Amino acid sequence: MKKSFRNWAFWGGTAFLAGAAAFGFLQRSTAAETLTSDEHVQKAHLTTAHGWSNDLQTIVWNDEGQYYDIYFLHSADGATQPFGPQGQDWYHTTTADFVHYSEQNSALPSSGGDSKDGWLSAWTGTVIRNDGSVKGAPIEAKVAYFTGIRKSDQQQNIYAAYSSDNGRTFSHVLNEGKAVADINDSETVGGRHPDFRDPNVFYWNNKMLMYIAEGSDIGVYQSNDGLKWEKADKQGESKVVSATFFQGHSWQDNAPVECPVLKTLTMPNGQSRQVLFFGAKDASKGETTGTYYIVGHLDANGLFVPETDARRLDQGSDYYGANFSGSDSIDSSNTSILTLGWVGNWNYFTNGVHSDQEASSPYAQRLGSYSSARQITLQNDLTIAQSLVLPDTVLSHTGTYSNVTKNNPQSEDKKPWVDRQDTNGDVYGLYDIPNQSAVQYYKLDFTNTKGNYSGRIYIDIWQGADYVHFNYDPANGMYNVKQYAAELNNGINGQGAADYYHNGLLGNGNGYLADSQLKEQQNISLQVVTDINSVEFIFPNGQTYTVARFSPSSRQDFKIFTEDPTDGNQVTIETADIG
Repeated sequence: MKKSFRNWAFWGGTAFLAGAAAFGFLQRSTAAETLTSDEHVQKAHLTTAHGWSNDLQTIVWNDEGQYYDIYFLHSADGATQPFGPQGQDWYHTTTADFVHYSEQNSALPSSGGDSKDGWLSAWTGTVIRNDGSVKGAPIEAKVAYFTGIRKSDQQQNIYAAYSSDNGRTFSHVLNEGKAVADINDSETVGGRHPDFRDPNVFYWNNKMLMYIAEGSDIGVYQSNDGLKWEKADKQGESKVVSATFFQGHSWQDNAPVECPVLKTLTMPNGQSRQVLFFGAKDASKGETTGTYYIVGHLDANGLFVPETDARRLDQGSDYYGANFSGSDSIDSSNTSILTLGWVGNWNYFTNGVHSDQEASSPYAQRLGSYSSARQITLQNDLTIAQSLVLPDTVLSHTGTYSNVTKNNPQSEDKKPWVDRQDTNGDVYGLYDIPNQSAVQYYKLDFTNTKGNYSGRIYIDIWQGADYVHFNYDPANGMYNVKQYAAELNNGINGQGAADYYHNGLLGNGNGYLADSQLKEQQNISLQVVTDINSVEFIFPNGQTYTVARFSPSSRQDFKIFTEDPTDGNQVTIETADIG
């Protein structure tokens, strides 16, 4: 039976974890080494149909089909060698609801172009619609600008190709199959370093601009025909330097910047700003690789000028290689855009993932999943808020538990229990119904009958021995996420990947600490989305946290606990299957 979730399925909210339990039903896989095995396949999120996948490309609305075209990087050599001899290509799929996706196809080949100066691996880029500016492409044709590893010297360069089938494939290579922006050109980086990738191309002021990730800078280039590119700032270096795009952070030991994307967003007050999204990390602040954003405007040459510090778009450890919908013209503002992120982290995803908790099965070769879609808006205070895109047509209501308290918990025996001790004393059980579907949506409405919510909130999610533990303190807004995955043990590099995942940047199994900026509230509505290989938490102020997980189990234990020093805490829980 379907229940309408329209009043709450688009909220911002987050959930969290902490506890212990285990299932004993996980079976050892014998087929995990194949490129199409299904041990690590999401049920309600996009997963590669074959081999390895990572970065997303532009999310493009298709008027003709009334769906979104989605592109992502794919490697036919599998998860243990994503940069293997077959190179990477672009895979393509479509979706109307970001839960159900069409059959995947290769949209851009891993090798193509000129026999000498073409590419032998295709990396991240942009899809735009030709407004007549791109020489050699039909008007209104979709054009892909992408990083290509040049055949002759294996250097990163920028290539372009257009589609004659409305974005399904990009088979018509421009510029005679040679790079349109060359790493060795004096107008670019002049061969001074190896990073020249992830082009973001858009229209601005009656010309085309391109932002390129160049190690510690973002290069900015302009063109009138889409084929010949030159510095946007002819009097300077034409770079958005790290002190600009990473303002408020230290760039020391944090290179490279990746996947820059620029969009214009309009705030509720009617004013518009440019928002620069990019991939980076800040180990000095305990932040592993992730997606960041900074808000500002463009100068007279099209170079980004910040008006805020850089902030984390998603505070979790596994939201990277993200991309966005929205206009391909910076002159056109969006009231909102959509985003998807790769649920992954290079520190442990390519070092061998088993499909059993004994960590003895062959390493998985099919690996690569993506987040829930999120709607992004720019607030009047120049911060980004996110809300889940989960239409009520994909949610099937499975339960409502109202006014759950420490004295009236929801568990198999309905008896009150104290689970542990923490800083404010006893930690009480609120919800513990084992062996649930791992593909779930949870809406958790916490409240205190006497004032602001007092004491910490804990959520523990278990898949066998694997866990994600969330510990949130509503008094100061801080929260801690810990995780463990037995499938990462005995990796290609020994325990290196498993330890990085388990320890986080706090070390000793303590994971990560983040600030939700949500504190001193009487009512707190958190959302949690779980799938086979991911957990996403959404706070009501639009903060999010995404973490990968690695058990192939389709079942989980989901537990909620709280401290309760004022005897006034309670929660109402709504659950739904996704699909």
